[in-house]
Order: sequence, then C-alpha cells, then structure tokens
Amino acid sequence: MNRLTGGALAIVACATAGQVYAQDGEYTEDTTTRQYLSPMASYLRLDKDRELDNYGAGASLIYGRQLSDHWWWETEGGGYILERGIKDQPDFYQGTVSTGLAYAFGDRTGFTPFVLAAIGVVYNDVIPDADDSYEFHANVGLGAVTGPLFDNGLKLRMEARYLYDNFDGIRGTASEDQGGFSDWRFSLGFEIPLGYRQVVERVVVETREVERVVERPVVDTDGDGVPDDRDRCPNTISGARVDADGCMIMNQTIVLNTINFELNSDQITPSSRPSLDQTVRSLQEQPEVTMEIAGHTDSTGSDAYNQQLSQRRADSVRNYLTSQGVDAGRLRATGYGEQQPIASNDTASGRAMNRRVEFRVSGESRSQ
Repeated sequence: MNRLTGGALAIVACATAGQVYAQDGEYTEDTTTRQYLSPMASYLRLDKDRELDNYGAGASLIYGRQLSDHWWWETEGGGYILERGIKDQPDFYQGTVSTGLAYAFGDRTGFTPFVLAAIGVVYNDVIPDADDSYEFHANVGLGAVTGPLFDNGLKLRMEARYLYDNFDGIRGTASEDQGGFSDWRFSLGFEIPLGYRQVVERVVVETREVERVVERPVVDTDGDGVPDDRDRCPNTISGARVDADGCMIMNQTIVLNTINFELNSDQITPSSRPSLDQTVRSLQEQPEVTMEIAGHTDSTGSDAYNQQLSQRRADSVRNYLTSQGVDAGRLRATGYGEQQPIASNDTASGRAMNRRVEFRVSGESRSQ
C-alpha cells in the first residue's frame, strides 16, 4: 500500500533557533569600586586618670573604600557616653571624626583580619561647660571581618582600638594637665557592601533544524538530534557532539553552565543534580569514555583563591559522579582558576560565562 496515500505517515518539521534561558546565579560585589558602610556598637575602657567610672559606651558609622588589593581608606564618625559614676548627675560625652588607612590580610571575600590607624578630632562635652573643647585624636587597632552571611553580602565585623585623646582634663582636678588620655574601645557591628548585586547566568541552548518523515511522533529524550528508536546512547550529556548512533564523539569539550555552587563554596546546589545525574547515565552507557572535569572561575578575587576554589569545585563534581557509581579511574578533576577565560572579565555577562565546569571527553571511539 502507498503509505503516503494511506495516510499512515506524517511530516514533522522542526526549525528552531538558539534560545536563551536565565537562571539565578551568584551574588557578587561591584569590583570596579568596592565600598561599604559599617555601623558599630562599642564598649569603652577609660583611662583611670580621667577620674570617671572607667567605662563608657557608644556607636559609630564607618565608610570604607578600596584603594588597592589590600589597602582600604576608612572614615568614621561616632558618639560616646563616658560614665561619671555620680548618681543623678549628667555624664560626660564625646563626639569623634577620624580618617585613616586599613590593611587587610586577604581580599574580604572570606574571613579577613586587618590592622588600621586613623587621626581626627574629638569633642569632649564635660562639666563645667567652660572646659568643653575640640582636641586632636588618634587611634590604632586590629580586627576582622567575616565572609558574606546572607545573599545581600552582609558581613560581621569586630575590632579593638587604642585611642589617644589630647584633652587636658578638668581644671581644678587631679586629671588637669595630664597631657592627654589613653582609652580602649571594643566594637562589634556589620559591614554592608555598596553595589552588591546578583549576577544572572544565562544558558544558551542551541537546537538543530530537523526535517523527517516518520510513522509516529519523534521522541528524542536527550535532545541530541538522534531519535530514541535508533539512539544507542539515549542519555547523552546536554550539549555534547554525537555520532550517527547518538553516542558521544571522543576528544571534545562540553561546557556546562547548568552546574552551580553555593556562594564562595564548593557545595553543589540541588538545581545542578539533574545535569549531573544525566552525566552519570551517559558515562554508564559509554564505559570506554574517560573524562577530565575542568573547573573555571572569573577574575574576581586573587589568583590563588580562584585556583583553590576551582579545584575544590572540580573535586566536588568528581566526588558526586563517583558516589553515583562511576569508576573513579575514568575521571580526573583539575582546577584552572581564572587562567582560561572564554569571555571578557570586564563585564558581568562575561564573568558569568567564565564561571563554568567543562567535561573534556577522551577515550577510544566506539566501533560503528
């Protein structure tokens, strides 16, 4: 019987262009000009020569701006209460403005200790009012800041500072003409990055133009262009080049932007597991395949940090695949850090493309 006249056949034509899908990516700071605000609460241990209760409290606000890889400029304004220890009598007050430099022992993307020094002006509001004055003020200290605690980049900051106040004391008291006072300040607060935003990664899916005469609907589970009814490898990794039987061709590199990690971590996100599970099935179908898992980052952060992060992420992918039954001898994990970009690191979209995992497929070709 003529199948065309019998109506048993249908012509299915598929003509699709590349499509772009957006998915959530990592949160990152604007590395062009890194800045932050830091509200701090403080406890003061006062110089005993002030003849007060030896303690005080207050708060301050710090503005910080990066000057180089490790140097930061900070300006601070604060107000403090100095306890007199006299019942029903007003306490003394201080207001300070200072500016200086901080040196960070790291890039502030994770836990980072720092040292700092600053100079400025302090206003001492005392009793009697005639002794109120503006004086020279200096401080040095050390502290630390954590990595981001939440998706908005908020960090915890703690510090201790030695304070010098050129105030001469209250006239008519033993503290007069002391040549200044030396106090200690212990502070705890937050750093709020300015310009912190979410980078949206885009996954480009390219489909082929296909035209076939079939007796039933075309089913192509793995989307490699070879129908399931003659696909010898129906679970091919997405984006892989395949032969006429639907099996991966050797000596190719498959770029996967669907494998994501927690921020500044090697922890694989749950949304990445479908792609990894498909990779496991594909490797089980082609036992002759060996593969290098190559981890890459963008240029944000130091070279050493990026190298270590990319290696840990490549190791995490390898460990996941072996935990699902893939022979460890078929897999090699290598971190390349920021050394092999595929796009410019000067734009957010380019940096998103550079943060990727690649599968570099090798092995003996399957006989036809």
